Amino acid sequence: MSYTIADEPHETSLGAYVVNPSAPLLASMMCGAWMTWPWFAFNAIAMGSPTKKKELTLCAIALGGTVLLGWLALALVDAGWIPLGTPFKLAMLGISTWKLALAYYISTVQSRTFHVYEYYGGTVRAAGAIIGTGFWIKGIVFALSDDPLWIIIVSGGL
Repeated sequence: MSYTIADEPHETSLGAYVVNPSAPLLASMMCGAWMTWPWFAFNAIAMGSPTKKKELTLCAIALGGTVLLGWLALALVDAGWIPLGTPFKLAMLGISTWKLALAYYISTVQSRTFHVYEYYGGTVRAAGAIIGTGFWIKGIVFALSDDPLWIIIVSGGL
């Protein structure tokens, strides 16, 4: 009979690529959501998080909610209900707030497992170079499409 801790992460072959959950949170502010949600999902899998299902669900909710809010804002602009200018900028601010709030919440959920992972000797990779690279190439990612919905989805707290 063995003793296991409910929050203890399971060892995975990707354990060498785990980063502190603060890194994807910072990436949401500096690089955009295109980097944040996949990174949170990868980190949950690499860490062997027991809350992996919840974290992946939250990433899907963040993406789905952003698509829905972005589509709704653009539809309201097309219908003439939201004029361009300050009202549209406030709608975009609301969407950015949604994305940052979800990134913060996912970071909080993932931090619980991360601290146990780190305490029991799990390797943690520095993320500065990854965030720097993401910041450098975000313009390329944004330019992949001229569709305003694309820009809304992939941008972060910009």
